[in-house]
Amino acid sequence: MVNSPASRNGTRAALAALLLAATGTLAAAGPITLKPGMTGVPDLGAIRCATYNAMYPNGPNGLRQATLYWTEGYLYARTGLSLDEFLSGRPDGADWTFESLTDHVLAFCEAHAEDRVRAAVDDLWTRLQQE
Repeated sequence: MVNSPASRNGTRAALAALLLAATGTLAAAGPITLKPGMTGVPDLGAIRCATYNAMYPNGPNGLRQATLYWTEGYLYARTGLSLDEFLSGRPDGADWTFESLTDHVLAFCEAHAEDRVRAAVDDLWTRLQQE
C-alpha cells in the first residue's frame, strides 16, 4: 500500500465525513436531559435542599460520600484542618461518624427544603463549634 499525500488526504476526507455523519446523527437524537440538580458535576452546596432531598433516595451512587467530601472541603476552608484533624481536637470527636455527619445534612435539608445544602453544612459547622 502506498502512503502518498493523495491517499492520506482521501483517508482524512473519509474520516471527516464519518465524523460529520456521526455527529449529525447524535444531534438529531435530541439533547440529553438529566434529573434536576444533576447538570454536569453539581456544586452540592449550591443546590436547594428540595433538590437534594429528591436526589438522595434515587440519586447517584456515592451521594453520601460526595456530601461528606463537600462538607470536609468546607470545614477545611474554615479551619485549615482535615475533617479527621478537626474532629480529633473535639471532646465529642469520636461521636461523629460518616453516617452522623451526612445524616445531619440530610435531616437539615428535610426540615428546610427552601435552603441550600450549604446552609445545612453551615448549621453542622455551628453545631460542631458549640459542642
